[in-house]
Amino acid sequence: MADTGDNVNLSRARICIDFGTALSKASICLDPTLPLEVGVKPLSIGAVSRAQHGLLTPSVLFVDAGRIFFGPLALEYAQRGAAQGRDPLLSFKTVLGAKDANVILAQKMRPSVDPTGTLTYRDALVLYLAYLDQLIREAISVTAGMPPGASEVRRRYTSPAWRMGSGPDPVFEAIFNEAAAISQRLGRLFLSTEGISIAQCKDALDKARQLPGNGRLETGVFEPHAAAAASMAFSTSPTNFVLVFDIGAGTTDVAAFEFDERSNPPALSEIKEARQCSGLAGDEIDRILIELYFRKRGGDQSQTEEQRVLRMFKLNARELKQQLFAHGKIILRTGWNTTTIKLSDLTEDPQFVEYKSALGRIIAASLAPVVHRAETVGAQVIDVVLAGGGSHLPFLPDLVRNAAGHSPRSVPLRVSPLSPTSKLYEGVDPSLGGAFPQIAMSVGGALVEMMPA
Repeated sequence: MADTGDNVNLSRARICIDFGTALSKASICLDPTLPLEVGVKPLSIGAVSRAQHGLLTPSVLFVDAGRIFFGPLALEYAQRGAAQGRDPLLSFKTVLGAKDANVILAQKMRPSVDPTGTLTYRDALVLYLAYLDQLIREAISVTAGMPPGASEVRRRYTSPAWRMGSGPDPVFEAIFNEAAAISQRLGRLFLSTEGISIAQCKDALDKARQLPGNGRLETGVFEPHAAAAASMAFSTSPTNFVLVFDIGAGTTDVAAFEFDERSNPPALSEIKEARQCSGLAGDEIDRILIELYFRKRGGDQSQTEEQRVLRMFKLNARELKQQLFAHGKIILRTGWNTTTIKLSDLTEDPQFVEYKSALGRIIAASLAPVVHRAETVGAQVIDVVLAGGGSHLPFLPDLVRNAAGHSPRSVPLRVSPLSPTSKLYEGVDPSLGGAFPQIAMSVGGALVEMMPA
């Protein structure tokens, strides 16, 4: 990004946080009317947290020996603790998508996550958000061209749940405000390799409830809406119709949008008949792979051993699937036992075949109203955008095309991952590579003009 200088008006600026199931990301939009290369910047929170990728940090919290660890360090502790029956807290998507978030937030964390019985899920979310705030502030401070005050602009977050209109949700506004107070109170302790004691965290939580800060929360953004905005912004050949197929770990979300140039500023209007949410996502592939593993390994499996394998698989599921599809096999070693799973073992498994068929039916059902609307207005093409952590799965493009082939249509489809590897997104910085499908949600969420109620 080119230097912005000190004269940027930050009244239109906003930071968007994406609490991914596996990885968290954040982007800043200084002004949505500026050219993308000047106005929008993914933030290097992964570099600050010392994660594997500079723009991505693991969405993990881990309690150990009376201390709380976050991000990559928490993931390391979780991997060591798998054999002792310990679990990390992975992601906050369940809370973000809940119909009644207060019910989940009030629950105590499981003993395998917090053996001290101290923290609720609300406490964990507030602390993790305070941690992200410290990562964001540090990332902005080391990013060239950031104007003074950039870390104090309005905040957004992406959500798997769609809510009417714009404006902050009172529940999450309170959480952002308390996290702001804790971030200010504990500061760079969140970046320490020593973690933070539970006593310090509880003291900060209590004080933040009594005297919250200003989290500057503007709104939540529906995740497919954010992906569609990123697609429209970065496409080298934009169209008026975008269907987003967002396959994450826990859910697969489908939503479609029409670019409406009649409003000022132009907006993305949802084609609501296309919206669907399904549990047929990455976790379902994990479940099928785990069952394959136990069948191939054979022998009697104790519940303790099964739980240990489940813990390790959850921590490494993304890497294992990438290896399986890229190299055609994975080798799993537990003690003296070595088990090989081939790609054909998965693709020929009856459960996986039905999984793909069910996804195909979901795609076909969502495409129908989009095609009808596009035909009505004489559109030339419909973009089907593959987004989210599962967008790299190689069978998805053919799955979409096959699903579309079952119904006659006069409007052609362009099926493409939201990635610079696609010709549609050649304007994206190629150094972002495979990370763009993940960071695109935070980028689009920062860019997008909110839909009216």
